[in-house]
This record gives sequence, C-alpha cells and structure tokens, in this order.
Amino acid sequence: MAVELVSICGRADNGISRPFFCEGADGHFYFVKRDNLSRDNLVKEFVISRLAEECGLPVAPVRIVSIPADLASHSIVEGRDEFQPGFAFGSQRVPFSDEIRSAHLQSIDEETKIRTLCFDWWVRNSDRCLSITGGDPNVLWDPVLQKIFLIDHDHCLATDFDPAMFKREHVFRDVRPFIEKPFLKKWRTRFESAIYNLDKIWAEMPAEWIKGPARKSLISFTRQNLEASLIKPKLPADGISAN
Repeated sequence: MAVELVSICGRADNGISRPFFCEGADGHFYFVKRDNLSRDNLVKEFVISRLAEECGLPVAPVRIVSIPADLASHSIVEGRDEFQPGFAFGSQRVPFSDEIRSAHLQSIDEETKIRTLCFDWWVRNSDRCLSITGGDPNVLWDPVLQKIFLIDHDHCLATDFDPAMFKREHVFRDVRPFIEKPFLKKWRTRFESAIYNLDKIWAEMPAEWIKGPARKSLISFTRQNLEASLIKPKLPADGISAN
C-alpha cells in the first residue's frame, strides 16, 4: 500500500535531484522523488535501494508514496512542475540524522563498511564519495543509534563508472586492503541471492513509472537487462581489492 502524502514542507538544498520533503498520512516524513528524476533513474533508485535492503544493508526505509492531485495543485514550492500527482519514491526521514562526516568514520564497524563498499562496487555506484575537501557520500549518520543509513541510488549502473576513481574516493575506501577472498565469495553469493527477489521488487513498482499511453515504455531498459547486468557485472567481484 502506498503512503499518501498530506503536506509538502519544502525541498532539499543538496543533491542533484533536490527531493521534496513531505509528510505522510502514516506520521512519517519522506524525501520524495518522481518528476525531478528521469524515469530510468527513478526505477534504478527504487530497485537498487530495495536490493540493498534485501542484502541486509542499512538503507533508509524505502516506500512508495502517493501525491494527491489536490496537494500537487495547491503546493507552493520551488519547481512545482516537478511535483505532479501520482506514485513517487519515498525515502523515510531518519530522525536526528545528518550527513556523515570524516569524524564519524571511526565509529562505524568494519564489516558494515566492507559490505557497503562491495555492494557499491557490484552496482557501480560512484555517488558515495568523501575526501578531506568534501564530497557527496549519500550516507546519513544517526548519533542516537550510532549507525549509518544509506540513501540515493539513482546513479548506479552508470556506463561511465570509473573504477580507479571509485577506489580513490569512496567514503569507505580505507577498508579495501582488509577485504579477504572468503568474504568476497560469501558476499557475492548474498548479492546473487538478492537477485532472485528482483521479480518481486519489479512488481512492487507502480506501472505508471514503466509504461505510458499505449503501453509505450518510459525507460530504456527491461527487467531482464537489469538482471543480466547484475548477474554478470562488468567488473569482477574481486576487482575491488586489486590495485
């Protein structure tokens, strides 16, 4: 069941898509994406976020939300043409969380770092970078729970993915020398097991994201294309530990 949105509070200052910040009828707040993304990126955002959940990674809760026509028509927000009625992607706000900083890295357990690093390598996610000069890590830090939450997966499976840059700039690059072959083998099995749920995940998406009038496809790939790119990734799993 989609969560109906009851109010729109504004728009994020950060991020390329600048998601809308909305309140749901369930009492939670959501960062909402729909027409502020291409349909390709909207589908990737949902599918990769759900695959991360299936892999047991600490993803900010993912929901399908519904934008009512009345809310869209009466909203007073920058870029309101990107806030249209229909089903949208919602990333539930994690209370008290803030974007991770270098000072937090030592508080994150090593296995979580390695699992996240390997997952991002698998799905070719170059959008989780952090250096001494800054970056856009797309990782939230919850100071109460003392744990991280992963967000923003709409730029995964990029054709221009740069392996060297990934190894140099990923927020958790410091654990790369400690990845052992048995772990890679075990974690790759976990990835492949998650792919078995791809049919279910695909079916969870609103049909309006994928098909337009006369059932014309709104995206440039199929579920089969996506599955093939994950089962046989362009980069070998053990490539993450190579220099």
